[in-house]
Amino acid sequence: MTDGGGPSRAGADRFSLADAVPLIGQLRGYSKRALGRDAVAGLSIAATLVPQALAYGQVAGLTPAAGLYTAVGAALAFSLVTSTRVVVVVPSSTLAIMTFAAVHGPAAGDPRKAAALAGCLAVLVGLLCVASPLLRMQRISDLLSEPVMLGYLAGSAVVIFAGQLGVLIGVPAKGEGALPKLWYVLTHMGQAHVVTAMVGLGAVAALLLLRRYRTPVPASLMVVVAAIVASAVFGLGERGVAVVGAVIGGALLPGITGVTGAEVWGLLPAASGMALIAIVETVSAIRATADPGAGRVSLGRESVALGAASVASGVLGGFAPSGSTSKSQSARSAGAHSQLFQMGTVVVVLFALLSGGPIFALLPLTVLAATLLALTVPRLIDVPGFLRLWRGWRGEAVLALLTATCVVVFGVLYGVLIAVLLAAGQMLRRTAYPHDSVLAVTNPDEPAREVDEHQLPRTDVLIYRVDAPLFFANIGRVTDRIRTLTATCQPDLRYLILDAEAVFYLDASAADNLAELTLDLHGRGCELLLARVRTPVLATLQANPYRDGATRDLRAFPSVRQAYAYAHKQLELRGEAGENKTQRSEE
Repeated sequence: MTDGGGPSRAGADRFSLADAVPLIGQLRGYSKRALGRDAVAGLSIAATLVPQALAYGQVAGLTPAAGLYTAVGAALAFSLVTSTRVVVVVPSSTLAIMTFAAVHGPAAGDPRKAAALAGCLAVLVGLLCVASPLLRMQRISDLLSEPVMLGYLAGSAVVIFAGQLGVLIGVPAKGEGALPKLWYVLTHMGQAHVVTAMVGLGAVAALLLLRRYRTPVPASLMVVVAAIVASAVFGLGERGVAVVGAVIGGALLPGITGVTGAEVWGLLPAASGMALIAIVETVSAIRATADPGAGRVSLGRESVALGAASVASGVLGGFAPSGSTSKSQSARSAGAHSQLFQMGTVVVVLFALLSGGPIFALLPLTVLAATLLALTVPRLIDVPGFLRLWRGWRGEAVLALLTATCVVVFGVLYGVLIAVLLAAGQMLRRTAYPHDSVLAVTNPDEPAREVDEHQLPRTDVLIYRVDAPLFFANIGRVTDRIRTLTATCQPDLRYLILDAEAVFYLDASAADNLAELTLDLHGRGCELLLARVRTPVLATLQANPYRDGATRDLRAFPSVRQAYAYAHKQLELRGEAGENKTQRSEE
């Protein structure tokens, strides 16, 4: 994120409407060719977005039309505020799940209340995104490592599967949480609605078959159109198949104002988690589609654009959106020139919403479930990614699996929170038990070589390297290990060289322990030398008040070789190097 600062008078004089609305600047020199590319990109995005938006509205526990409202609000607001050209913000499957988890209980089965709560939640998410540069949420999102995100997406896929399997075959899922719902559906297969199951499973088969071929029309759109036609011809709604129903309507701004203060307060934890996830997904989309030749993108501004998109979605009766890497890449592949392509997407979605309302009303819900199970769920579970982690980073793979399990068992929000705590714990553990190495120079004419602790020779000069900052959680282990190593080399050891290249921080506990170690080594006739120590760390040691400033006069050298040369020269001046070498030869 670029740093912000007060604009100078010259900068203020140069401020233009294009700075406030970057889309205006993107349209400078706009040509018919660019318009054609934006139109193609907008149509291609809309073709896949309409079926997905309807499905995600259902996942959020709202009317399917809520997904279309989200698509319209997100595209309109984001395209006006963002400085990017091809990034797309759309309804998100994971945020739809989190919306359902947040509003399902408080709504108590009231659809209008659920819509109002979802809209309010989207507004809260948007406000948090706008405030994220001040709240440092981008830095917090760094704790969501690749393994955590891998597991989080896989767990979300299981949650979607558990919630949509019953819709697919016509078994009303009961129970709170993914596993109880899945168990109920699996143990009540005999209650499946035959026609619903036939339509749903047929849609899954068609989607999987069409995925194997490159068709000019997206597979999901083809299946949705075919399902609407079949519903009209065969009267599926009259045969007991649940259909979308009225598409027009939903919670607008008056509905949001009906939410009480206590309910807003209760939505804040969910809004915080959703804002964090939305930022992570949007930043991923920005980085995946960044133009290497373009200037640096301000993540602060893009967080504001994302926040505006979420607020607009909530006001229109939708739920919180996020950036889509796959759709952003599709827009780039289609040759999108400016954010005007999202305006084209809005036109298509609005046309489908307003003119196709009675048509979409005939769409079987089982077909929407089929699109989620056949297209969305497999995309969220990255099996090759898990295998790569398992082969190369077994601990990271376990963290990913734990994240997926936590998301399934405890829900998306708490699952991610637990995963972040696990990742932070893993990071702390690695720092508390740092990697180190021991080197010894048994012959002045040979370079230092790493030696095993249990095969450490008696030597004049010992070199010890630690690859971590030194602080209260690890300094005790480090100094104890140094004492053990130096005791093994006694009585010949005269110099201990601490290779501190990786030590970029030193806290008070570490300064105290190093001062004590310095005095301890001095009492045993050994001097502590520093090599490759960083300037801030050296300054801390030189100003160290502990143990009467025992570390203030420590010698520091630019390299390990120079530190060793100094130590060997001092030994030669004292005549110890030759004596020790002769003594070791006799032994």
